[in-house]
Amino acid sequence: MGVNRYPEIALGAAARARQAAVGHTQPQPVGEFGLEGTDKALIRRADHFFLSTVTESGWPYVQHRGGPPGFVHVDSDTTLAWVEFRGNRQYVTVGDIDVDDRVSLFFIDYPTRSRLKVFGHARLVEPEEDPGLIERLRTMGNKTYTGHVERAIVVDLVASDANCSKHITPRWDRDYVDRLTALYQRDIDELQALVDELRGQTPRD
Repeated sequence: MGVNRYPEIALGAAARARQAAVGHTQPQPVGEFGLEGTDKALIRRADHFFLSTVTESGWPYVQHRGGPPGFVHVDSDTTLAWVEFRGNRQYVTVGDIDVDDRVSLFFIDYPTRSRLKVFGHARLVEPEEDPGLIERLRTMGNKTYTGHVERAIVVDLVASDANCSKHITPRWDRDYVDRLTALYQRDIDELQALVDELRGQTPRD
């Protein structure tokens, strides 16, 4: 296992020149590469991410992937996997991977205003090649997907980079808001019950 290859992948001579022009030096990574605990937690709670591949024409291609939290499995510090559902049948992403296995995944956690980029080599696993893997990846958090699965994608990671929180607008889904407001609602219900009880004890003329 090598060090984080992010500088090698993203920071070419032009990017380094731009950094030098503003007096910035990007620190070099040290130690063996692997996802941090906070990074793994962000991925495990994600209900979507953006997947970038390289087309045969040399252009970047970005697709959205979504599912219940936990649909992306963190199988190790350097391995991610998920199952592919039936889509628009263009098969651009999987076609790209057939030719060039380099991919980048972009995760955003809106409540914490966190974002994470990971880079790696993807491989496609057809259902008949590894039925056990497909069945395991059907479990997504506390849910199990019972629909048609086209294949699995497994990504062996070589780099990651966590961006700052600037310009990320916080957003919350319905479940998150319900959890936050549950305590307030309980207090309101208790106060209302107390008011109703006091009204019932008020002497009448």
